Amino acid sequence: MKKIIIYTTSWCHWCQKTKKFLENLGYSYEERNVELNQEWEKELIQKLGQNSIPVTLVIDEKGKERLIIGYDPLSLKEALEEN
Repeated sequence: MKKIIIYTTSWCHWCQKTKKFLENLGYSYEERNVELNQEWEKELIQKLGQNSIPVTLVIDEKGKERLIIGYDPLSLKEALEEN
C-alpha cells in the first residue's frame, strides 16, 4: 500500500480540494499542517525544495517517492495507480 503525505495549512483552499479528492477515491493520508509544526515546514522547504502548498508526497512500497505540487488530480491519480 502506498503512503500519502499532504503538506497543508488550515486556510488553503487547494489543500482542502486535494484531501477531498483522495477521500472520494478511498485513500487515507497523513496530513502535515506546516502552520502547526515547524519541523514539517522545514521538511517541506529543505527536503522537498518547496515553499508552496499543497504538496503531496506519494511513496510506493519500494520507497520510490513522487511529488505532486498544487492541486493536480490527474497527476495524483496517476501516481496512485502506478506500479
